[in-house]
Amino acid sequence: PVRSVVMRAEVAKKNAVESAIDEAEDACKDGSTKECAAAWDTVEEVSAARAHKKVNDEKLDPLEEFCKGDPSTDECRVYED
Repeated sequence: PVRSVVMRAEVAKKNAVESAIDEAEDACKDGSTKECAAAWDTVEEVSAARAHKKVNDEKLDPLEEFCKGDPSTDECRVYED
């Protein structure tokens, strides 16, 4: 089974998921069934890692994001008891 993938043309640099997909497609053309399955497993792992990272990035508190840029501001100071 061959899977087609639609890619955005405006992105010049491939991301890890797109690269993994290309490698999986090549493995399925030239390799064995085991190599093909392993390559698609890699695509799933890379894709899941990217999705997990995206979820973690979205959970960033706005104040934490602000303080990353300038930790010396009054809003970002941490006082210990």
